[in-house]
Amino acid sequence: MPALPSLPTVVGTVSLRGVFVRLLRSALLLLLVSGWAQAAPLADDRQVAAVIQDYLQGSSYNRPEQLRRAFHPDARLYLSQGESGMREVGVEEYVGGFNKNPGQFNGRYGRLISVQVDGNIATAKAEILIGKDQARYVDLFLLRKLGDEWRVISKTAARRQAPAHGRQVLLVVSNADTMPGTSLSAGNSFAELTHAYTAFREAGYGVQFVSPEGGAVPLAYIDTRDRDQKAKVYDGDFMWALANTRRPEEVNAADYAALMYIGGSAAMYGVADHLGLQALAARLYEQQGGVVSAVCHGSAGLANLTLSDGSPLVSGKRVTGYPDAFEDKNAPYYKTLPFSIEQRLRERKGMFSHGARNSSHVEVDGRLITGMNWQSTRDVVAAVVRQLQGDSGASPAGATEKR
Repeated sequence: MPALPSLPTVVGTVSLRGVFVRLLRSALLLLLVSGWAQAAPLADDRQVAAVIQDYLQGSSYNRPEQLRRAFHPDARLYLSQGESGMREVGVEEYVGGFNKNPGQFNGRYGRLISVQVDGNIATAKAEILIGKDQARYVDLFLLRKLGDEWRVISKTAARRQAPAHGRQVLLVVSNADTMPGTSLSAGNSFAELTHAYTAFREAGYGVQFVSPEGGAVPLAYIDTRDRDQKAKVYDGDFMWALANTRRPEEVNAADYAALMYIGGSAAMYGVADHLGLQALAARLYEQQGGVVSAVCHGSAGLANLTLSDGSPLVSGKRVTGYPDAFEDKNAPYYKTLPFSIEQRLRERKGMFSHGARNSSHVEVDGRLITGMNWQSTRDVVAAVVRQLQGDSGASPAGATEKR
């Protein structure tokens, strides 16, 4: 490369090095300002979500002050009345309905469905399940940003019939988008996600997603020839939920009846060794009497789960997952796996078995329910639902069961 022409070492009283430093500082400042501008909508998303959480928690636990905090003082609420009627109320009248038994759970299970921000206005949707009334409400909120604060300025809701249980389940997903040390992509199985979500919703359960880091998670193996997958690709609320998963510390195990580890290549990384997820699953299983389940590579999430007495959760229990026999041990992906699901579960004294390739195989051992592959997803959900309902009816094809 030809030599650069010589330059004076000073420009006026400022050194050439000083000029470069100032230019670099200016460039970094521009990048930071640009980054802040781009991040603002995300910050607004989080603020709107926090306002709706005030509404959900305040209305579920009879906390009038927290509930009031979600609304602008002049907000108007349009509530259902009778079969097709509507009545308009103000904030104080609405909040007054939650003054009894302050701080106590009143049977309302709420979850945020979606948020959309456009400048200083936003919309949000939430679901409320009330088991004793066999009701499912979808609340629609209109919010406005006034100064630096978001507040609800209007709310309405639609009511639907729902099962009496009013319960929720957690689907555990991974944030890993690349297999460690490679350029190979990793993702959560979209088939397992959609089949599990749809089956739980059909049974009347609310569904939340939790991941080690929260936020957006990678997706893999999308096949729109599959009816469930095609429907969910175009379902804005479903995709918003996957882009806004919760962190374990944001989840209360007492709010959920079951937890299910979803598979896909990403399930092998960052899930099994995450202490927050381990604690969440153990609390749900031991303290809440909930069901812990997994499908395909999601069974990796069971590998390090221990109970309060220090014993592995899988010890002495029938369990399945994606077996060594079906792994391609010569493929690059296999060399990145931190462990073999089958071997690790056997080391933990789990009684591992599997069925024929490309067929559903489910192992039910009390409140531990596992499926071998993505084809087993709906059968795993069916077994979870039966367990929660206390129904010991017929097992799905290919399943074994121990009570």
